[in-house]
Amino acid sequence: MKHTAQVLRLTGSGPTRHKAFADAMGQVQRAAGARTTGVCFRVEPVGLEVVEAVERRWTERFLGLLFARTRQRFELTLKIEVRVASLDLDALDFTVREERLTPVQHALHMR
Repeated sequence: MKHTAQVLRLTGSGPTRHKAFADAMGQVQRAAGARTTGVCFRVEPVGLEVVEAVERRWTERFLGLLFARTRQRFELTLKIEVRVASLDLDALDFTVREERLTPVQHALHMR
């Protein structure tokens, strides 16, 4: 088992602040696993810093002049420090246990 520390910079966006944050946090496991050798089985956030938080607003109109409504979209860029626990399966030594079935057992296990 190996522990490593990583700093990830992730961006999330969504129609609300909560969904933008959830989008960014949903990328943590995948981003940490991509940078880790072996199988990543625990990702523990240690620190979080907001790098940039942007709210974009615009006005939409039906047919260019009717039914005006204001739309908004939130974008959040986070700097997340994580501690990753991983296991390198290639370095493990597996013991081989071979079974020999009798012809009757073999016929019963066939489908």
